Amino acid sequence: MSENLGVVVLAAGKGTRMKSRLHKVLHPVCGVPMGQHVIDAARKLNPATIAVVVGHQGEAVRAAFDATDITFVDQTELNGTGDAVLRCREALEGCDEVMVLNGDCPLITPALLSNLRDARIIRPLAFVSCDVAEPGRLGRVVRDAKGDPAAIIEAADYEGPAGPGEINAGQYVFDAAWLWRALPLVPVSAKGEYYLTHLVSMAAQSGTPGATTSADAAEALGVDDRLKLAEAEGIMRRRVLERHMLAGVTITDPATTYIDATASFEADVTLLPNCHILGRSAVATGAVIGPGTTLRNATIGDDTTVQSSVVEESTIGARCSVGPFSHIRGGAVIGDDCEIHNYAEVKNSNIADGVKMHHFSYMGDADVGARANIAAGTITCNYDGEQKNRTVIGEDAFIGSDTMLIAPVTIGARAYTATGSVVTRDVGPGETVAGVPARPFQRKSGSKEPSS
Repeated sequence: MSENLGVVVLAAGKGTRMKSRLHKVLHPVCGVPMGQHVIDAARKLNPATIAVVVGHQGEAVRAAFDATDITFVDQTELNGTGDAVLRCREALEGCDEVMVLNGDCPLITPALLSNLRDARIIRPLAFVSCDVAEPGRLGRVVRDAKGDPAAIIEAADYEGPAGPGEINAGQYVFDAAWLWRALPLVPVSAKGEYYLTHLVSMAAQSGTPGATTSADAAEALGVDDRLKLAEAEGIMRRRVLERHMLAGVTITDPATTYIDATASFEADVTLLPNCHILGRSAVATGAVIGPGTTLRNATIGDDTTVQSSVVEESTIGARCSVGPFSHIRGGAVIGDDCEIHNYAEVKNSNIADGVKMHHFSYMGDADVGARANIAAGTITCNYDGEQKNRTVIGEDAFIGSDTMLIAPVTIGARAYTATGSVVTRDVGPGETVAGVPARPFQRKSGSKEPSS
C-alpha cells in the first residue's frame, strides 16, 4: 500500500438545512467543530497533505482549521463534489492515493479510514457504505451480479422501492493517477454539478469496479440539520465518557455528565452528577469534581475537590477545597492547600499556598500571599471607573470581615484589618488598621485574631 496519502476534506457547501449563520462544519460536537473531528481522524493516517476545500464562509472555515499541515483550496463556485476534488489536484501533487472526506461526518474514526484504504488495495477506488432502514436523501448503492458496486444512485434519481437499503456514506479513497484521469470525464448533472459518485459507475463500466468497506449507521452519520447534530452529540458524548471510564475515571452518573472531546483526566479522578467539563480542562489524579460543577479550560491539581462551583480559564493547585458556589475565573491561579468556599469569587488573581477564603468574598486583580486569611465579606475594590488596579496582600495577613480594600493598595505581611475597615492606603507589615477610612489601631495585648 502507498504511504504517500493525500486527504481532501470537503467544507465548501452552504449547509442550508442547518438554518444557521454558522457554517455547517463549524457547529460543535462535544465542544469541537465537526469538521475538526474529521481532520483529526485523517491525521491519524499520517497523510502527506490535507487539503480543505472552502467556499461558503471561507474565511471563517480557514480561521477555525488553520494549521501548518492544512492547505486550503477555494471552490469559488459550488459546482459539486467532483469539481471540488479536481481543484485539489495541484495541492495533492505527488500523492499516490487520495482520500476524500465530508466535513460534516464527525463520527468517523481512524479505524474506519484505515479499513477503507485496505479495501481498495489494487482497485481504482473504494468507498464507505452502510445499511440503513431509511436512506432518505442519501445515495443508494447498486451492485452487479458479482456483488461489486456498479453505481451510486442519488436520492433525486432513485425510482426503486422505498425502505431499507445500502447507502453511500461519503468517504472515498482513490488511486491518484486513476482519479486525475477520470475526474475530467465526469458528466455534468441536471443541476449543473459534477458528482464524485459518478466515478463508481465509471470504474464498473471500465471493467475495474471499486470496492466498499462497511460502517454502522452511527459512524457514517452525516450532519445536515439540527436533529442529526443532536444525534451526533449524543453518540460522541457516549464515546468520550466510555474512553475516560476505561482509563480509570469514575463517573458516577454518565447520564448527567458532559465532557468535551478535548478535556483530559488522570486516573482516579471522580466526577459526580451534573458536571460539565469543557474545552481543554485538565484534572489531575485523586480530584473530585462535583456535583453540579462546570470547568471551562480549567486545570485542577491532585486531590482537589471542586463542589457546585464554576472554574473558568484558571488553575487550581493540589489538595484544595473549592465550593460550594464558588466562581474562579479570568486567569486566576490558586496555589496548593487553599480553601475557597461558599460564594467566594476570584478573578485575575494569584492566590498563594494555604490561603483561606471561606465566605462571601471577592478577590479581583489581587496577589494574595501564603497563608493569608480572607474573612467573610472582604472585597477588593479594583475598578475606579476608568481602569483596573491591583491589590497586594502579604503572607500571613488577616483581612477582617467586611473589609473594603480600595485598590491600588498593599497590605503587608502579618498585617491585620479589623472588621468593617475601608482601607484606602498601604498597611505596613505587622500593622493593624481599623475604621472608615482605616487608620492604625493598637490591639489589646494578648487578644486573639478571629477566624474567618
